[in-house]
Amino acid sequence: MAPIAVGDFVPDGSISFFDDDDQLQTVSVHSLAAGKKVILFGVPGAFPPTCSMKYVNGFIEKAEELKSNGVDEIICFSGNDPFMIKACPENKHVKFVADGSGEYIQLLGLELDVKDKGLGVRSRGFALLLDNLKVIVVNVGSGGECPLFQLMTMTTTKTMSNLPTDLLEEIISRVPRKYMRAVRLTCKRWNGMFKSQSFTKMHIGKEEAATRALRQTRMIVMMDYNVYLMGIAVNEIPSIETLGKLTCLDDSEQVKISQVFCCEGLLLCILKDDDTKIVVWNPYLGQTRWIQTRLICRVSGWKKYALGYGNNSENRSCRSPKILRVTDNFNIFSEDIPLLYEIYDFDYDVWTTLDVSPHWFIMSERGLSLKGNTYWGAKERHAYGSIDHIICFDFTRERFGPLLPLPFSAWGAQFASLSSVREDKITALFQNCRAYKLELWITTKIDVNNATWSKFFTMDTPYLHEILSLKTFFIDEENKIVVVSNKERDTKGDLTHDSIDIINGEARCLWKLKLGKPADKNCWPLVCPYVPSVVQIKQHKGGKTKEQSDYKRH
Repeated sequence: MAPIAVGDFVPDGSISFFDDDDQLQTVSVHSLAAGKKVILFGVPGAFPPTCSMKYVNGFIEKAEELKSNGVDEIICFSGNDPFMIKACPENKHVKFVADGSGEYIQLLGLELDVKDKGLGVRSRGFALLLDNLKVIVVNVGSGGECPLFQLMTMTTTKTMSNLPTDLLEEIISRVPRKYMRAVRLTCKRWNGMFKSQSFTKMHIGKEEAATRALRQTRMIVMMDYNVYLMGIAVNEIPSIETLGKLTCLDDSEQVKISQVFCCEGLLLCILKDDDTKIVVWNPYLGQTRWIQTRLICRVSGWKKYALGYGNNSENRSCRSPKILRVTDNFNIFSEDIPLLYEIYDFDYDVWTTLDVSPHWFIMSERGLSLKGNTYWGAKERHAYGSIDHIICFDFTRERFGPLLPLPFSAWGAQFASLSSVREDKITALFQNCRAYKLELWITTKIDVNNATWSKFFTMDTPYLHEILSLKTFFIDEENKIVVVSNKERDTKGDLTHDSIDIINGEARCLWKLKLGKPADKNCWPLVCPYVPSVVQIKQHKGGKTKEQSDYKRH
């Protein structure tokens, strides 16, 4: 029979011993070990020198320490008869039992055949750690030695969860982010800590401190229809590192993601080949929620999405996410084109059509979420001209605000998507093609109804000759850099590979960091700053929060 292994449940069988009243008892192994954490260790015989010195005495000496680490019972098996076992040294920690026939040892697959020495079938030197009859540690001795030290180490590890919660949180909060997937899969208690605000606040704080010490900027990057967490080390020569591939689906059900919208650590992902559903995802907590979209036959056109939240509570974990979907064919001259503005409420699991009659036209490829609201580049709807305003959708009031002025007037190819600084300011990137200048503007005041701007820097460079509207960017204010997604071309003008451009406006420097050659050249890379979020993904009634592994290491 194959030896028992980790993950197996120990078979039941009969063993014998003398009780405290010196009465011979025959009981089942399951009756001794069920519902307990138990060490079973075996010796070839009761009194051989090696066993007496190294097996039995070792466990007797370490018994109190083992029990302080959560072990309930320590049981010693021997192939002798019960009367021989009765002569073993008395102690209060180790129970000696007999398997005189060797039947139970053979059920374990740990028998030792010594018939050639006239001793029949005995037990190997072994030690098992059981948790409610399930084997969690197996040590089988060789050369006359039982690896008690390894069992001690494993026992201590397995009982780490018995530590006080505050101490356990402090220990696990120091584990680097890339190993958190393994930590969360260890047990329900450890996974549950990520729902504790005290723990997540502590872990996020330590992670941000470590990132600052490395002078590293962390960001979400979408390329080739996959989403990654990456870090840029801002040294004399910047470098980029892929920290992991983010996954929100089971391994057997991989999909392509065509768009990602960020809102304070939550991601709204639009699928490339399936417009019947979308997914909202918290990569930090590893939670997702799949949402069915609506199909309305009378309305067709391009769709724009935005993710925000419907209350402005200071407690972020209490905020209620909402999704806006705009369907428009972007015909600026027709007044009879059917438009559709829909909002999805997480609390009620329902899409609602909004009554909107826009006199404006959303021009940005993607919006910017700031303080729970979303902003886009816009212009007057029936006017032929450039982008000269922004407009805000207020998710709390579920309505659009007025057009707010931009500090420049730009045709679509000259204007990148909006970005933010410290979650309280908007930045706008503008390429002045006539003057070959790159301008970065930042708001000094911004809300639904007002916007004032100040120029952050101007840089003389023609490097953004590609269509700027397809690029995304963000500012790392602490390291004083601008991070821009880009695509490189060869001498023939063909797209060759994705890249990240690092602009230091203060030093007037530019670095290009290659991301790799995409399988689909038409998939433009996307970047946004990475902000861990403690917002729980709510499920509608009858649903269950789907928690997935959040990182896959390459």
